[in-house]
Amino acid sequence: MKKAIIKQRIYIGFLVLFLVFNQHLKAQFSDSFTVYYTKTTNVHKNLGNSPWMENMKKTVPKYSKDKFILKGKNGISHYYPLPKEEGEAQIPIWLSNGSSNEIIMQADSFTLRKEVYELKVRIRDSVMPLNWKITNDKRSIAGYNCRKAIARFQDTVMIYAFYAEELVGTSGPEVVQGLPGVILGLGIPTYNTTWFADKVVLNAAGFNPVLKPVKKEKEYTRETIRAELKKTFQGSWDKRVEKMYWKLFF
Repeated sequence: MKKAIIKQRIYIGFLVLFLVFNQHLKAQFSDSFTVYYTKTTNVHKNLGNSPWMENMKKTVPKYSKDKFILKGKNGISHYYPLPKEEGEAQIPIWLSNGSSNEIIMQADSFTLRKEVYELKVRIRDSVMPLNWKITNDKRSIAGYNCRKAIARFQDTVMIYAFYAEELVGTSGPEVVQGLPGVILGLGIPTYNTTWFADKVVLNAAGFNPVLKPVKKEKEYTRETIRAELKKTFQGSWDKRVEKMYWKLFF
């Protein structure tokens, strides 16, 4: 009788350990998630130091803050903005650079929607390769232990990212991708901009990765949108076209 009770207790103990361990695995690794980000841009730094811009600084907040959501499931992600709350500081659209971004990312391609001044564009192309260097630096973001990685594009622009291996996927804010885990922290010093996750939910409720048609929207590839920008902003704007082009994606 005592042996039977002991065996029963051992069995129950193993069962409890299995259930706890199984739940721990489920909590730690998920390919279905919703990430809530805050994108922060130092507007004053981006304006520069000319006399005209110094006057402009008196009329706009120093920081622009925008909220975004990234939903991911089965290797596909959908990144889109949340509307500004009532009373939040409003930044002129020509300074905000992309609070209207909406992006669908797949393993080897992306579709991006954005308004560029009066242009309503949809860009569909293969993902932009980034040569990542993974470091040993770590930090906690939204309750996840994230590892730091560094990449460079345009030879001079550095990207700093912190990714969580527990979130199965390669995506992150904007079109930045290619790491062995979802990016929860991102910084591009050249643009004086950071993206950090405020919260992570381990499901993608309402996941519907579709960009609905928009009136007067034109579709481009990376190369055809560059040509369109050169055509639209030729002359005195010509020197700024490349900068405008890259800001479409970051």
